[in-house]
Amino acid sequence: MTIRVLAINEIVNAPIGFLRQYLNFYAMKKWIFPVMIVLMACGGSLSDEQRKKMREEMNLHKIKKITEAQIMDAAYTHGRNVMKTVERIEHSPAAMDSLRRVSHSRITWLDVNAKNAGAMETQLIEAYITGVATGTLEDNVQKIRNADGETDSILYTKPVVREMSDGSVTLYGTWNIAISQKDLILSMTKK
Repeated sequence: MTIRVLAINEIVNAPIGFLRQYLNFYAMKKWIFPVMIVLMACGGSLSDEQRKKMREEMNLHKIKKITEAQIMDAAYTHGRNVMKTVERIEHSPAAMDSLRRVSHSRITWLDVNAKNAGAMETQLIEAYITGVATGTLEDNVQKIRNADGETDSILYTKPVVREMSDGSVTLYGTWNIAISQKDLILSMTKK
């Protein structure tokens, strides 16, 4: 049996050698992932349809400036389009529920003497009653503010009048369509 005597430098260098091998493996491992990504990226290509879809997605996420006037015009347009449908289906509760979901709006009918009307709706009904006397009845758009004073939705109202037997006109009620400002702006940017 032979006994080998280790020199001091062999004892000290053994852990250092292991450390060198580990560091070389770590350095190589660090470069493998980025090289693989580059090789895979170079091999693939997008079809024209995929490029077009990617451009459209990029355009949706661009910041666009929209003025208050544009928002109000869009609210009038949206409200009038919903009202055209409401006038056709107002006697069908199921169709009205579907319209609410599709248009992302809260659609309500308020009688002239409605007790469940909010403060803004009550003021609008009073203004429409005054408008009947002067002959100026038009649809209207108002901003609805939350508790913080920020506009969170827009209320489109359309008065409904009835002609009496004596030929006079009276206010019967109003259709109210509450539109989320966020949804309205998002629909504007998709166009």
